Amino acid sequence: MFKTIGNTGIPIPVYGIMTGLGILASIIMLTKTHRTRRISETIEYGYIGFWAGVGAFFTAHIFFAIAQYRKIVYVITHLEEIFSDIKSFAIAMGDIFGGMVFYGGLVGACIGGYIYLKRNSLDIKEYADTIVPCIPLFHTFGRIGCFLTGCCYGKESDFGFIYRHSIVEQANGVRRFPVQLLESAENIVICMILLILLYRCRNMPHGILLWVYGILYSPLRFGNEFLRGDIQERGYFGILSTSQWISIVVFGISLFMILRTFKRRRV
Repeated sequence: MFKTIGNTGIPIPVYGIMTGLGILASIIMLTKTHRTRRISETIEYGYIGFWAGVGAFFTAHIFFAIAQYRKIVYVITHLEEIFSDIKSFAIAMGDIFGGMVFYGGLVGACIGGYIYLKRNSLDIKEYADTIVPCIPLFHTFGRIGCFLTGCCYGKESDFGFIYRHSIVEQANGVRRFPVQLLESAENIVICMILLILLYRCRNMPHGILLWVYGILYSPLRFGNEFLRGDIQERGYFGILSTSQWISIVVFGISLFMILRTFKRRRV
């Protein structure tokens, strides 16, 4: 995603820059967190990151396409029109697969990382505990990138900012609540909580931090969706957005896994 500087017309890859900073911050954090577990080969994090990134890329787009099910229905019912020329086809595919959903990326990253760890007989739980705090840290930078480019924008509000050069045309011209910055701040808090648990709670069951993250993030994301102004564009089912439905599922699975983990520990 590019953002121009004022009226100069010079494109700056703001989102890409923030993504790069998020990756750098995560790498720095991993140089510290890996010491909390019996992990000596830090090179493995590079391979895990690569396959997690591959998984995240594909599933983030797939989840976005699922959220655009109304557009998929339109394509199916207008096949002759869509396939009439390359331009129409490209526009239709861009509308369906052109965006990304955070939850989709998270699922894909977990799958990619899990497959690599499993195939190489590495301790999944110990690696997971050291990596999980990096998720909200990376997300913090990502949401700042969203704010700077003008995507994932908030509702019209008396408190906030007015976009003039948002990459999303309908976001411009009105004062909007900075929901992206709110979520960035929430992710920082989540990251701090996870780090405290990782460093201070040495008797904590290994592998549980992913589920703690799910418990912490999902209700916050559910609430943040009410403050967003792009629900119609991103997709919704009934009275809730797709991300709110996913948040409910994530919370339920995370709670179940935490309760099961402690139940097994008592047995």
